[in-house]
Amino acid sequence: MTQMDGKAGDAQSARQQTLIGAGAARDQAVLPTTVAFRICMRGIRTRLGRSLVTLSGVALGIAFLMAVLAGFHVKKALAADMERLRTIDRMVSMLRAEIGILKGKRIFAIVGSGGAVEEGVLSALVRKGAAVSIAGQDIRVDGVEYLNPGLAVSRADAVVLLGDYGRLMTLLDRVDLAARIIMFEDRDDALGRLAREGRSAKHLSIALREEELERIARREREERYRMYWILGVSLLITVGGISNAMLMSVTERFREIGTMKCLGALSSFVVKMFLIESSLMGLVGSAVGGLLGLLFAIAAYGNVYGFLRTVAAANLLVLVGYFVVCLIAGVALSVIAGIYPARVAARMIPAVALATNV
Repeated sequence: MTQMDGKAGDAQSARQQTLIGAGAARDQAVLPTTVAFRICMRGIRTRLGRSLVTLSGVALGIAFLMAVLAGFHVKKALAADMERLRTIDRMVSMLRAEIGILKGKRIFAIVGSGGAVEEGVLSALVRKGAAVSIAGQDIRVDGVEYLNPGLAVSRADAVVLLGDYGRLMTLLDRVDLAARIIMFEDRDDALGRLAREGRSAKHLSIALREEELERIARREREERYRMYWILGVSLLITVGGISNAMLMSVTERFREIGTMKCLGALSSFVVKMFLIESSLMGLVGSAVGGLLGLLFAIAAYGNVYGFLRTVAAANLLVLVGYFVVCLIAGVALSVIAGIYPARVAARMIPAVALATNV
């Protein structure tokens, strides 16, 4: 009987060595990531107030970051829209100074490309009472007559060349030689070509002077550097807020950490648990903060320039891209900020943690 018990004991010892490895003392349990995730979720629900404080720190930091990015984009888009309007106004004013009052004048436009500036010029001419007909690019503007190829122009007070009209010069055969031709850009020496053909043409330059271009470039550089500075400060504030909140979490959970380590939890499990919690806080906080920052930027500029104009000027794809960047940045910063608190928790001695009163 004793021999049988000895053999059974040896067999059980062999099975244990097969399971845990010979010579390896397993006084700590290796728990899967799913267990760490469930513990984190339960801890967040239990300490909901502290979790909301941490989440608000992430959300405010990312909201500031998103507001800066979206604000600079919207400002740049509105500036481009205002520059487009100023260009249209300059072109129409130059044309009026050249041919007189536009109301009742018949204008034939050869349009090589249908951009926003070309459409704006045609719309402005119609609003000022001119009878406008176009050929070339099929641009549908209210009040503008589109002429089919081959149809001659009966009479025109002015022929206006817009866009990339170089390949459409043959359309000038549809108007008489006495018609006044006005161009805003001399493409491929079109002015010299028309002069050789005996046509009366004039180039009205809308290009900015070198001093103005230099001033615009300097202002753009200053704004870009200011944006980099503000973004750097916002990122530092975000990291500091998350680190402080995670350290508070570690301090509040001294006894819980000591209990888990006494029950056999590995230090790597404690680190994993805190990193999962910080990444969850970063994900949710970044999503909330990104939306808040975007709405704040649109509301701020919409209050000044009008909401419809602000939304129309902004590029939705660019804003979505900034939101994704903020989301990734928020999660990454949260994980980075949670590394130090996680290492502090993992290095705690269970007896000291259990004896601590917070």
